[in-house]
Amino acid sequence: MEIDLVEVKKHLTGIVAVFLFYLLQSSVFRGLALHGTVPNLLLILVCSYGYLRGERSAMWTGFFCGLLLDIFTMDVLGMYALIFVYVGFLAGQTHSRFETLEFRIPLAAVLIGESLVCLAEYLFFYLLYGELDFPAYLKSHMLPELVATLLLAIPVYPFLLWLEERFVKVDPDERKKQEAWNVADLAEADRNSGNDL
Repeated sequence: MEIDLVEVKKHLTGIVAVFLFYLLQSSVFRGLALHGTVPNLLLILVCSYGYLRGERSAMWTGFFCGLLLDIFTMDVLGMYALIFVYVGFLAGQTHSRFETLEFRIPLAAVLIGESLVCLAEYLFFYLLYGELDFPAYLKSHMLPELVATLLLAIPVYPFLLWLEERFVKVDPDERKKQEAWNVADLAEADRNSGNDL
């Protein structure tokens, strides 16, 4: 039985990223929180992996990220794990449809995912306990966390893309094709810009 080196690298970087991002979210960013708002770094990881690796990898990453949140922050086990699995599935739907260099798609996935997580938190932690003031929750919790998570996703996604290209997907033939595609694309853009003058 032959060991697939790319799969081993993918699993190892995923495990390290989940634990590292959880530690950063629960310690560093919690200490830097403005008005109690902590960016959801684990959600950025799940959405980025969905876009870069596909739905299966994102669902597993989402399960373990949610399970860590459930174990260390919740009384009920499984709520965040289930939500993050669904977010990973939705983010993974973009994997084969768009180029990995398209930056807006993972940001849109983070926006949708964070909205779903905040709505689920409102439903399970506020609405079930009789807190019916959704506009107050929206203003005090949901919008600040959404903005903080989106702002943090801007530098985190390119970093994860760089890690993915350098350490996980090291197929030389694929890299040569991508470089040839980029050169051909640039040459065509130069020809088209010359025609416009």
